[in-house]
Amino acid sequence: MITPLEESLLKAMILVIMFGLGCSLSLKDFKEALKSPKAVIVGFLSQYLIMPGLAFGMVTFYDMPDTWAVGLIIVACCPSGTTSSLFNYFAKGNLALSISLSSITTGAALVAMPLLLALYSQPFTSESLQIDIKAVILSLVACLVPVAGGIYLRHRSEHWAKNMEETGAALGIIVILFLIISWLPRNFDKMLSTDSSILVTSITLGLGGFLFGYYVSRALRMNRRSSRTVALETGIQNGPLAFAIILLSFPDKAQANSILWPALLYSFFIVNTSTLVTYFMRKVSRQEWFHDENEEVKSQLFTPDWLKP
Repeated sequence: MITPLEESLLKAMILVIMFGLGCSLSLKDFKEALKSPKAVIVGFLSQYLIMPGLAFGMVTFYDMPDTWAVGLIIVACCPSGTTSSLFNYFAKGNLALSISLSSITTGAALVAMPLLLALYSQPFTSESLQIDIKAVILSLVACLVPVAGGIYLRHRSEHWAKNMEETGAALGIIVILFLIISWLPRNFDKMLSTDSSILVTSITLGLGGFLFGYYVSRALRMNRRSSRTVALETGIQNGPLAFAIILLSFPDKAQANSILWPALLYSFFIVNTSTLVTYFMRKVSRQEWFHDENEEVKSQLFTPDWLKP
């Protein structure tokens, strides 16, 4: 499904992406997150409860092959994506909250992901398909070390960290474009002939994350701007991290390629759905801004006593 050259390039790009993610984080972000615990808790629970539960429900409902089920669950158990802050920027979301959520969910991944994978993937494992939790932890460590390096660089030089942060975010998009240009033409026939259930679930996982993240936040009385941020952080998973875990944790290449299939489809579709959702959020955000500005102007011009002589 992917060539040895593509696999090597992917691994190298993933390291740069994770380093760029680290450059966007700082210890200050973790401290700032504690000042608004409600938003962070809602975002954290959306990430690590809604997404794995949604993936598990869909693969069970569609009675998917075990390798596909494991692949989709791995994607769902990942922290928020490296490009979520970029989409939040264009959607006029709460960037401070976005960065805080990325900090918390990425930091918690070393503990949360192995526990969630052990819980949700258990019905789909067998003698021929085992998830080596130790290998998953080692894969996470290998991916989180560059993150720590990025945090250290930001502590030493914010200027260089900013450059690497932008490089990492851009490379996250380039990875997807690389897969589209290099991988998609060779696998287009397979995509057309593959079972519709994997296409539906690959699309629905991201869209479901957006919807659940937003409406759960609104139900808990968060403002619309922060709710949109939680929605994007929930729906956009760290696809490159999922690739790394699959490629590093499953030595059987045929099995790894089958597990990788839903992760690749999710990454392909999430760029398209995120773009559409971000465009819609940006339009709504502008309408809200004009409404608030009009209300502010009216409150300043027309005081309760404005008609009195």
